[in-house]
Amino acid sequence: MKRSAAGATRGRTARKDRPGARTPRPARLGVRAKFWLTLGPRTLFGDGKADLLEAVDRLGSLRSAAESMGMSYRHVWGLLRELDDAAGFPFLEHSGTGPRTSLRLTAEGRRFIQAYRRFRAPLGEVVEQRFRRVFRG
Repeated sequence: MKRSAAGATRGRTARKDRPGARTPRPARLGVRAKFWLTLGPRTLFGDGKADLLEAVDRLGSLRSAAESMGMSYRHVWGLLRELDDAAGFPFLEHSGTGPRTSLRLTAEGRRFIQAYRRFRAPLGEVVEQRFRRVFRG
C-alpha cells in the first residue's frame, strides 16, 4: 500500500481500532526474549553463563571454553569469579591435585544450572504463545 505525501493511504480506507481486528505486523516479525536471574540490581545468571559453565565442564578447561565461545580467557575468568562471589559458592572445581587437572562443575554448580534450565525451559514457549495471541500470527 502506498502513502501520499500527506501520509494518507491510497486504495482503501484505514481501519479504526476495533475488537477482533488483526494487529498489523510485518510478515517476518518474530519475538525473542532473554531472561536473567538477578541479585539486587546486578545480573547474576542467564543462558550465556549456563552455556559457558557447561562448556568448561565438557572441555575441562576455562581457556578452551572461552575460545569455543569467542571470549577472552581474562573476561571469562572475571565473569566466573564474580558469579562465585555473588552466589556464595563455587561453580567449578579442579578434578584433582596438581597443575594439569581439568575443571568440572561442582555439585552445587550442577544443581544450580539444572534448576535454571528447568525454570527457563517453558518461558520461551510462553513468550511465543503470547506473541501469537497479541499479533494473531
